[in-house]
Amino acid sequence: MKKTMKRIAAVTIGITVMATTAACSSGSGNAGSTTAAPQTQATDAVQPAAQEKEQEANAAPAETYTLMFGHAQTETHPYQECFQQWADAVAQQTGGGLTIDLYASNTLGSEEDIINSFKDSDTNWGYNTDFARLGTYVPELAMFNLPYFVETMEDIQAVKDLDMVKEWISRLESENDIKVVSLNLVQGYRNVVTGKPVTKPEDLKGLTLRCPNTEIWRAAVSSLGCSVQGMGRGDIYNNLVNKVIDGYEDVYPCVVSESYYEIKSVGTISETHNILLLNPVVVDAGWFNSLPEEYQKALVETCDQACSSCSDKMLGEFTESARQKCIDEGMTVIDHSEIDIDAFREAAKASYEQLGLTDTYKEIMEALGR
Repeated sequence: MKKTMKRIAAVTIGITVMATTAACSSGSGNAGSTTAAPQTQATDAVQPAAQEKEQEANAAPAETYTLMFGHAQTETHPYQECFQQWADAVAQQTGGGLTIDLYASNTLGSEEDIINSFKDSDTNWGYNTDFARLGTYVPELAMFNLPYFVETMEDIQAVKDLDMVKEWISRLESENDIKVVSLNLVQGYRNVVTGKPVTKPEDLKGLTLRCPNTEIWRAAVSSLGCSVQGMGRGDIYNNLVNKVIDGYEDVYPCVVSESYYEIKSVGTISETHNILLLNPVVVDAGWFNSLPEEYQKALVETCDQACSSCSDKMLGEFTESARQKCIDEGMTVIDHSEIDIDAFREAAKASYEQLGLTDTYKEIMEALGR
């Protein structure tokens, strides 16, 4: 993708303020006599000041900023609604001084190219990404994208509050110009989808599953017991139909938003919960730091709020609704209670070893008292 850097130019908006001189009357004449000022004069003296304050409050900001924000999901995916809530909230909080334009389905450009460009020049771009991508910049962050590293929202909160994790996030910004705006968005639990039930790693032997095309994702998915084929999300449907791959692993809402339930030869969802996928929201750090301080605060606060609300729904009603849709469409669900999670956890250790993160993983667990 051609990396065309677009820096936001300040827009100067003229503000017309009506200047009104307030008249005031004082007593005159002989001592002991007074002349009352007309009531209308007192009213007229106050009204222009009030009007001026109202005009100042309603005036458009002298300088405006726009964030062009992309994500990989379709416009029917719950993430689109989440990001729209964020856009509406930040525009309202900044009085239109900061706005967000949304680009679903990677229409802003390749996630990799966009995020790589942050270091080259300050751009008004942002993306919803994952730690497999961020782990290519700060290797320790890859653990968030490995199987069974975090298994609950409480786990995520505990890990991201650790000083060592905060230091990794700081390095991401200082060394790679990637600003993490929020760590509050989870896509949900990823499950294995194939043509047969999968309850233990041995059931995946001889099968090839799709995974996103990065080393970290390959390590994560292959550690479950299968072979892997890296490819973009847009290639999954046709490759399933043409039997290039035997299955994939994904969250329920994506199975529905991408209509994968239509492919009857791959109609069994085994609830392995192999990854609780945390999706960081990132922007170009140089651009972020160029914003007025109050806009920076608004961007972060409104994003945290929108992402937290969406995560609650993703793990609740959105997943339940999508799960039921899959069942209604004829898919078979192997409940989480039927999965040998201990066997999958043990198998997943291979991914940490492959990426050289075994010692770091142990350090994290010790810091958490586990």
